[in-house]
Order: sequence, then structure tokens, then C-alpha cells
Amino acid sequence: MDPNNDVRFLGRSVTSLQTMLRVIALYDKSCPAVIPDGIYGEQTARAVAVQQKRAGLPQTGITDFATWQAVCRAYQSAAVEVEPAAPLDIVMNPNQVILEGSNNLHVLLIQAMLQTLHEVYANVEGCALTGACDEQTICAIRSLQRCCGAPESGILDKRLWQLLAGLYNQAVGDGDRKAHCGG
Repeated sequence: MDPNNDVRFLGRSVTSLQTMLRVIALYDKSCPAVIPDGIYGEQTARAVAVQQKRAGLPQTGITDFATWQAVCRAYQSAAVEVEPAAPLDIVMNPNQVILEGSNNLHVLLIQAMLQTLHEVYANVEGCALTGACDEQTICAIRSLQRCCGAPESGILDKRLWQLLAGLYNQAVGDGDRKAHCGG
């Protein structure tokens, strides 16, 4: 074996390989699960051989460059399904605020989040989905601020966005109504 062409001899690469194999196995239950322990043992070699077979490579259980690339491709496909969805980070400039009457495209998203929180928590006021930062939206923002012990300014700034996004993620989770509404 050529130590320069065999990932088993590359230290941290073994753990990276095993982590990728583990994600692939989470997505595809027919693939053997691997514990990322940094040891290139029989379990890792078996999982590598499965990936080699799927990629049309010789089933040696040894991770050469072609196998590494095949595992990386399989991992990238699996990670999309296994890893959490990309977070939505709205862009707010330093000291930017959204006030009543503001013309901001984020308002419709904020209204939808506030309305959803209203459905989950009765003490948070909801608002119509108009896209306009109107009086009803400001009242819903104040309601959220009141429920969370924040100053009731009715202003949406970065701090309130973090509070809103965090509470929304916690309340809604994967979005399955049955899991969150007992239906």
C-alpha cells in the first residue's frame, strides 16, 4: 500500500471519511453506519466497499483518491436531506429598524411568523398578512415584546428579529401541525 494514496494513513481524514459515511447511512439505511472514531477498522472498510460498489469502483475497502471523491459526492447528496435546512437570515444593516409605515420587504415574512406564533401561543397577537407595516403589525410586535419581557417599543430591530426567529423555530420546529397542535 502507498501511504500517500491511502486515506487510512492521513490522520484526521479518517474521522472526516467516517463522518461522511455516517451521514450517508442516515440518509440511506442500506448503507452500514460508521462511528467516527478515527480508527480505520473493519466497519469503515465495509462501508467504504459499499460506496465503491455504488460508484462502480473496485471493492477494496481502501480509500484511494477516486473512492474519496465518490464518498464526497454521495455525502453531498445525503447531507441535503439529513442536515437541517438552511437558516433564513434576513439582512438588517447596523441600527436599521422597521417602524410603522416602513416600506420593507421583510414585513410580510415577519407578519407570517407573528401569525404563526399567535396560532401556537394565544397570548401573542396575530396580524393580517398585508406586507404593510401597519398598526395591527405594530400591535402584534408589542404583544410579542410584552410576552417576552422586552420593552414594548413596537420597533423591529435586530434584537427583536433574533427573538422572533428563535421563538418561531422553537415553537414550530419542523412545521408539522400534527406534532405541534395535537391534531
